[in-house]
Amino acid sequence: MRQWDVIGQWVPLSYQTPSPVIDGNEKWIGLTWAAVDQNMILRYTPSKTQFTTGARGTLDLRECPMVMEELAWISVEARHGPLIVNLHTGLPYKQSIFRKIWRRAANRAGIEPTVWNRDLRASGVTEGRQAAAPTDDLAKVATHASKRTTARVYDRDHLEAHRRVMKARVAHRGKDNDGE
Repeated sequence: MRQWDVIGQWVPLSYQTPSPVIDGNEKWIGLTWAAVDQNMILRYTPSKTQFTTGARGTLDLRECPMVMEELAWISVEARHGPLIVNLHTGLPYKQSIFRKIWRRAANRAGIEPTVWNRDLRASGVTEGRQAAAPTDDLAKVATHASKRTTARVYDRDHLEAHRRVMKARVAHRGKDNDGE
């Protein structure tokens, strides 16, 4: 998922989508607990496709161990309103604040400064390909209208792609191509 689809976005009050979350001259648009059903299935329309293809994402959060670990900290009674909130303000994160917190955590985890939070989306696609997940499935999970986008832009493991191609070529060379 894109960062702004996870934490939401603060937009001007004039933005066309309604929202009950308002702070000053901005309102928040993003995921709420209403998008997660009793079976922990998250259904959402990414903001990037909301006014174009309308592609929808459907995720089984029970299959996401790190997500479930975090959700365990949130009581069932507290699961209403915005999905992710700043514990200091009770409101969804402003992008600049979230970016600073993410960078601090990334630095502690040894993630290079050249890696941005938005790179994690491509990392998920790349890891999926490394695990032999079909590109068709990865495109659906990434809510891409075309699997070409998934393969061309988001699968960044060029080294492993090279290794797969070379293994196939070397194996092909060993075959008896003359039928003898």
